[in-house]
Amino acid sequence: MTKPKIVAFVEPSFYGVSFARAAFQQGCTVISIVSSVDNPRTYGYEGIYHDLIVADIRDEESVYEAIRSSAYFGKLDALIPATDYASHLTAKVSERLGLRSVPYEAALKSRNKDLAREAYEAFGVPSAKYRKVRTYEEAEAAAREIGYPIVLKPTNCASSQNVYFISGQDELREAMAIISDFKVTYMDFKVREEYLVEEYLEGQEFSVEIFLENSEPAFAVVTEKITSPLPYFVEVAHTLPTSVHTDKQAEIIETAVSALRAIGITDGPSHVEVKLSEQGPRIIEVNGRPGGDNISSDLLVQALGVDFFEATVHYYLAEPVNVHASRSRAAAIAYLLAEKDGTVASVEGLEHLQPGDAIVRSHISVQQGDQISVAKSSDDRLGYVITVADTPQEAKQAALDLISKVELVYQ
Repeated sequence: MTKPKIVAFVEPSFYGVSFARAAFQQGCTVISIVSSVDNPRTYGYEGIYHDLIVADIRDEESVYEAIRSSAYFGKLDALIPATDYASHLTAKVSERLGLRSVPYEAALKSRNKDLAREAYEAFGVPSAKYRKVRTYEEAEAAAREIGYPIVLKPTNCASSQNVYFISGQDELREAMAIISDFKVTYMDFKVREEYLVEEYLEGQEFSVEIFLENSEPAFAVVTEKITSPLPYFVEVAHTLPTSVHTDKQAEIIETAVSALRAIGITDGPSHVEVKLSEQGPRIIEVNGRPGGDNISSDLLVQALGVDFFEATVHYYLAEPVNVHASRSRAAAIAYLLAEKDGTVASVEGLEHLQPGDAIVRSHISVQQGDQISVAKSSDDRLGYVITVADTPQEAKQAALDLISKVELVYQ
């Protein structure tokens, strides 16, 4: 009988829970390296791991020493980052253990938006004009040089946290005051006190779900995005494959591949965000892992029969990877957002979200008595519905129609 592979994940959370589930279902021995023994319950993966190792996941040496002092030292077959914030630290520890990983420098660039922009610029990848700043004075000078409107964002955060669309000097002063006080993000990772002022790019937003082999796409598909009205950048819906600008898909994918090469990712999964401007595709950011927001866990599987999480576990184990589409359909997800701030009296229309031919799954997290607000980041979304159909247009319209039937009644 073949001995199960031992796969360790650094802090499974959000999209990373799908990693643990994929490895568990493949019969692997799943080890979670966590900052707290409560985290399997916090992030919803109780019952799909075999053991926990506690470490300070913000510190490379702590993670390495926790593994070294465990029963699994010298026995791990793979070490996989299961949260964005620890991806570069995990890469460094993997290198020390002699395990397959994203190159440390590539992981570092994908985690830090300023380093990524520098790489795009050096390799001629179409991107946005940008300047790195620390103070309001530097930000104001950068904005004048680039030209309003601009986008102000942290260099090492996610989920659109404290990302601002700014039309003028007063808005910039207010946003800099807020962002300068933003010191700690998810899981107590420190927010760097360096920020990006970027050119605002007009155009349709997409992501590319891509799996590279030797710098070439073994699989790639373009996901269409709908985002919330400015001044925020919350993702409201995804449709896979895209229902719009289908004639530009090859160009969008090639731009994504060029960005991955620029930062040094040559193999494995990536989720690359792109805007289609009047001048062509422009890179927003690169993530060297499967897409979150239910894109890889649900939309890819429902639409094309491709499981990126399963494939990624195989990749890290140096086993054969299957990313070939086994069906040709479309899937979409639409999110529930508050139209205004207030207290919820009731949530109406949930009867429309029962699973059926079109509805794969839904989840509504808001309930009576909750205080809700207009969404400023992904954390403020209140639920979702996932649909499947024969065409992208049908899947998208079904998701948007269904989520619109959920009514938030305010007190």
